[in-house]
Amino acid sequence: MAITRRSRSWIVNGCTSLNLVLGMATVFLAIHGHMHMAALCLMGSVIWDAADGFLARRWQVASEFGAQLDSLADMTSFAIGGGAFVYGWFEPHLPIWAVAPLACWFALCGGWRLARFNVGPKLVGEFYGLPTTAVATLLSVLYLTGAQLTSWPGAFLAAVLAWLMVSPLPYPKYTRFTELPIWMLLSLPLISWYRFYVTIWTLAVMYLLSGPLIWWRRRQLELHDSAVLAP
Repeated sequence: MAITRRSRSWIVNGCTSLNLVLGMATVFLAIHGHMHMAALCLMGSVIWDAADGFLARRWQVASEFGAQLDSLADMTSFAIGGGAFVYGWFEPHLPIWAVAPLACWFALCGGWRLARFNVGPKLVGEFYGLPTTAVATLLSVLYLTGAQLTSWPGAFLAAVLAWLMVSPLPYPKYTRFTELPIWMLLSLPLISWYRFYVTIWTLAVMYLLSGPLIWWRRRQLELHDSAVLAP
């Protein structure tokens, strides 16, 4: 049993290590202009990050070492790797005085987001700020689906995504999507087959707007309760 548990722990840490390695690959590929491969590596980091968390919980092999390694891997892949990806995406199209600060801003927000997650309270069913993995997924998928975001509007979108990572907006965790009606879950693959990029954009916009909408709804409830309790 001890050997089996150790083997499972090595598998989980191996997934985390692959996340880190792909994050470094994202940096190398992006700064040399190989953006398609960089987008695939960034998406791979997201997949392996999800895999290590899922396996650690399922096999009950979570450890302090694994938690620290996961945090460092996420910093490499989603903060530094994401910043390098933003730089590689916009550097050929915009002046360096705009692209370099944008990449640094993205990496800084990613680092702040991860640090806050490590020391802050763990919320049930939601995230505090847009997750770094969600931003990495969105960036890579938008690039791979041919989104023409190579000018100032695209740079503005990247800056907004960076800010959303450190914002106080509540975003639902991905596991809550399993609460959707079964017909809706089954319809998504069919819609994706018909117009994949439209589906991606629709889901991305819906998720990005869910944070402000949840915040606004809770704010309205708080104002209503205050008005009711007021003398």
